[in-house]
Amino acid sequence: MKNFILNFWHDKVVYMKKLIATHNKMFHADEITAIALLEVFTDFEIEVQRVDHDTKDFSKYDFVIDIGKKYDRIKYFDHHQYKGGKSSAGLIWDYIGLNEEYPKLSKLIDLVDRNDVGIEKAKPFEYSSLIKCYNTRNPNSKEQDEQFYQAVNFSKNIILSMKDMEEGMIKAKEIINNSFNFNRNPKIIELSEFTPYWTSYINGITMPFVKAVVWEDEDDRTWKVKVPSKTVGSFELNGKALKQDNNMEFVHSSGHFAIAKDELTMIKYLSKNI
Repeated sequence: MKNFILNFWHDKVVYMKKLIATHNKMFHADEITAIALLEVFTDFEIEVQRVDHDTKDFSKYDFVIDIGKKYDRIKYFDHHQYKGGKSSAGLIWDYIGLNEEYPKLSKLIDLVDRNDVGIEKAKPFEYSSLIKCYNTRNPNSKEQDEQFYQAVNFSKNIILSMKDMEEGMIKAKEIINNSFNFNRNPKIIELSEFTPYWTSYINGITMPFVKAVVWEDEDDRTWKVKVPSKTVGSFELNGKALKQDNNMEFVHSSGHFAIAKDELTMIKYLSKNI
């Protein structure tokens, strides 16, 4: 879906512009998410126009989302004409074609679909409900249009974050595979480079023998250690809590995390703790 044209005039990349039509007045998570998905996962230069529900002529538009009374998988994505239990967000996600590559994001979009078509109502603080909060009391106001674009930006930020997380999870597997024992201690893994997603692969369920994970923070010029949790997302540690030590730069009061000024200090500290 990376559709763009190259213009070598002044060595700039000129992206293909796409004009999108969606309905005005009240907006919902499905069209907001659909537009955000196109902005995140394509190289199109997106322009959105919000038009009346009874608009008949859509000839100038490249995408018609959640309006138009048509669904053709190419230009028209009005889910009211689709009987498969998907909203406009789900139809655009199918169009982009990355469902399997981003399973967590696909789950979010499925929740948007289920809420929008009446299968499962979104809870008060779930994504679709938060999008709904961007609507104003006057759906015909200029402020409503401004809030629409704010909601698209909100959705983009969430989608970008989930995209980065899922891509980071894939890279984390490679990093862990290239990691090694710290100071020859089989209970301590040193990451070949830091990734925040190691916790999904190193915990009390997947690697119960690992009691600490160490990495060098090249930006801070320090060494850091964290005790894995027993399960993903749990506060229960899969090992002894780290003890306070005056030689360390920092030891968290819970004992799950500590910082040393250099590798030698970390070696000495962990040799007493693990």
